[in-house]
Amino acid sequence: MDLDFDNFWTTTDEYPILQWQVQDVDLEVAQPAIGEGETTDVTVKLTLEDGSTVTASEVAEYDSETAVAGVSAGTLEANSIGETDVTATVAGESDTVTVEVLEPPNIELVDAEFDSEGAVDGALVEATVTYENTGGPGSETATVSVDGTAVTTTTVPVDADGETTETLEWAADEAGSVAVDETDVGELTLYEPGTVGLESIAVPEAAAQDSEYAIDLELTNDADQPVTETVDLRVDGDEVATESVTVEPGGSTESIIYAHDEQGTATHVVVLQDEEETATMEILEPAEFVLADLEAPETVSVGETTTVTATVENVGGGEDDADVSLVVDGEAVATQSVTLAVGESESLEFETTADETGDVGLVVESPDDALEATIAVDADDGISGFGTAVALVAVVIAAGIASRRR
Repeated sequence: MDLDFDNFWTTTDEYPILQWQVQDVDLEVAQPAIGEGETTDVTVKLTLEDGSTVTASEVAEYDSETAVAGVSAGTLEANSIGETDVTATVAGESDTVTVEVLEPPNIELVDAEFDSEGAVDGALVEATVTYENTGGPGSETATVSVDGTAVTTTTVPVDADGETTETLEWAADEAGSVAVDETDVGELTLYEPGTVGLESIAVPEAAAQDSEYAIDLELTNDADQPVTETVDLRVDGDEVATESVTVEPGGSTESIIYAHDEQGTATHVVVLQDEEETATMEILEPAEFVLADLEAPETVSVGETTTVTATVENVGGGEDDADVSLVVDGEAVATQSVTLAVGESESLEFETTADETGDVGLVVESPDDALEATIAVDADDGISGFGTAVALVAVVIAAGIASRRR
């Protein structure tokens, strides 16, 4: 029996499938705007008849103006400046993405930092790199080496005429001179496990659900220079974070910032090597910031300065931060940040100036609430306005004048 494979079957990156199983093709180009001479990844995802998905990036049929950009086996190469549609086809189903090839990138390393003088063997340490691009969009491969041996690399995309900072992390298992892209950034000394010790941890009595709080670690350091060590955080039995802390000679207090997403009593365990410390706290219902007492004049004149006030109160379960904004005709023009415990309130004041005649809608909004008002802006001394659009320039004048009440 002769099986006509080409008429019934098609291949994917993982296994063959029947052509009728392909219901949809989704094409994604990692960098649809790309610099001349650069390459970027192309992903083709197939949605099958049963709802499952599989990729066909390496085997799809691609069509494009290859003089501008061509695709082979899931990699797009930008050949010359211009624009082209790239089409991927599998089993008669297609998808198209427009790719723009711009001038070549011109990327330079402008800053590199490494702050760990010492580290416990195996601890996670990091370096930061900053690249500046004065050309078209592109990417640069950042490499960190210790005594000439590469310990970590990553690809850093940089937008056209942009700047990008990236952090590279690795487990310190070799001492020596640290370099980023062959630029020396410091020396790393390794220490034996046990050089840094964990004495105790402390947590707040309570925090609102999903609100950040600090877990303070009392740490010792037997070395005569700062040493980086890695600690693990478990909450209610689940490992939720791995953090690096740098401890001063003799010891210091360092903090882990965390936000828990479940209400109730939360048990925190911090583990350092074979040491661990435990602390518990209450996770309360989330903070809720409601607004009241919005005051704004009904009518103002062009050029007149007026004041908009409102009160924000936390009626939720725990202390938290929130941004309260003045929004004019759909655009946020000023924002104040508040920190309120449960039951605490603060009066906020915004000063505004109307530039043109007409009706303007304003909103004072928090993450949980909003109050609306309309102000009519009239001509001053018979001077006509310039249309119905109104621009309000808002200046926050009362970040510290607010009264608090419980």
